[in-house]
Amino acid sequence: MVGIIVLVIGVLIFTRNAFRLEKISRWEAILIPVYSLVMGIQTLTRERPPVVLVMVTVVVGLLAAGLQAVGAQLQVTDDCDRHGRPVVKLRRGWWYLLGWVLIFAYGIGMAMLLGEHVNLMHEVELEIMKDLFSFRNFTTVASWNIYLQSGIASLGYTWLLIRREPTVRQAVRHKKR
Repeated sequence: MVGIIVLVIGVLIFTRNAFRLEKISRWEAILIPVYSLVMGIQTLTRERPPVVLVMVTVVVGLLAAGLQAVGAQLQVTDDCDRHGRPVVKLRRGWWYLLGWVLIFAYGIGMAMLLGEHVNLMHEVELEIMKDLFSFRNFTTVASWNIYLQSGIASLGYTWLLIRREPTVRQAVRHKKR
């Protein structure tokens, strides 16, 4: 019972954050997705799943990125962060949540297709915790399709935001010292 209450609180916080203007961070927009992509490729070379499953995973990741970017609202501020980069704020919105549901449902479906035992409540809890506490992305082991899809969807989302508002590139770029 306590676990369900904590899960509900996590879902409420996660969904509430999707409707707030939050500063775009290099950590979430670039570093975590690149880590996921590298881990996905590394896991792919070890497990060697059928090529058609890899292609479907890539397509679903790109679709999720497009879906999530549809309703994103960007606000360029006059502020700069401590590294001198412009501050851009993002409100993710309902489309982002729908893309998240697509990614989650695909991951669950793929796990079931591959014969893995799936505890839906546990999986929801893990995903919510990874979104609320980004360091959890580095402490959780995932399958190749989760890593690959997360990396592609997140990098695709960031790329689409950059295409819409070029200042996003400056906000997430590496600042030379």
